[in-house]
Amino acid sequence: MPSSSNVKGTVAILGGTGDIGLRISRIFLKEYREHFPVVRVTTRDPNSPKAQELAKLGAELRKTSESFDDVLSGVDVVINAFNTETIEKVGKELTAAVARVNPKVYFLSEFGVDYRFNEFDGYEHPEWPRKRVITADTKAALEGTQTKLVLLVTGIFLNWLFQPGLGIDIEKNVYTSLGPASNRVATTAGDDIGRSVARLAVLSLDPATASTVPTDLRIAGQNVSYEEIRDAVARVKGVPKGEIRSKSLEEFNNNLKAHPTGNVLDYIWVLIGQGKLDFSRENANELVNPGQSLWKWKTVEDQLRGSI
Repeated sequence: MPSSSNVKGTVAILGGTGDIGLRISRIFLKEYREHFPVVRVTTRDPNSPKAQELAKLGAELRKTSESFDDVLSGVDVVINAFNTETIEKVGKELTAAVARVNPKVYFLSEFGVDYRFNEFDGYEHPEWPRKRVITADTKAALEGTQTKLVLLVTGIFLNWLFQPGLGIDIEKNVYTSLGPASNRVATTAGDDIGRSVARLAVLSLDPATASTVPTDLRIAGQNVSYEEIRDAVARVKGVPKGEIRSKSLEEFNNNLKAHPTGNVLDYIWVLIGQGKLDFSRENANELVNPGQSLWKWKTVEDQLRGSI
């Protein structure tokens, strides 16, 4: 359940029918309407099934092609759920509009892994340098405004864990890690990302708690190792614990350096092996969901039970 705070505001969710945008939009409309009576969602096609689903829930639909000044007029919270390519196309226009409208809170589209500490010198996945430029440009444009900028990092989307590319094969019951199989990776379900954004929006609008929300923060629904994933599969499917294999982290990383790929999962696999995607020691879980009193974070086991 949402906070009992009396905070109310208007929210605009840009790209609100995309993958993560749809999850965020649904949460605001279904669980946080008390705080956000007006939920404005931009979409390329207001007649699409996803857009119409949100409209039935009470969303105010706007076309992505509309002027950002018009879309953001009177808005207290702006959530940018555009993908990187779209942000690059409209970034300057959008950031200028945000600076002019001066909303109280602006969430930049940082949802995903924390790439700030990568060490892929000369062979980094191309999206991450682009994100750095977008972040720097946004910070510069909003300097001197009253808008609070929030950059929320969420770890791997929970449903991505079982995609080919991270060494996890639940059908064959084989789990291949780079480096120690005990290394943990931060992962968060889409709905929990939506809830975290909504909570941070409420906290940021409330004068009593606004100062507790930093610009950069991490959440993790679960920090989980390959061993724990294997054990969860065994419990859910009722099968023996699967085989854990190990590949050379150094060899895989050197090969990636020599032959960079466009597959972001290759880079994420290396980061897991290096222990850089474990958010256990540094996260804002207690800020957004103290003691899991507002909701229960979805786990790998929950995800498996929902898909089997």
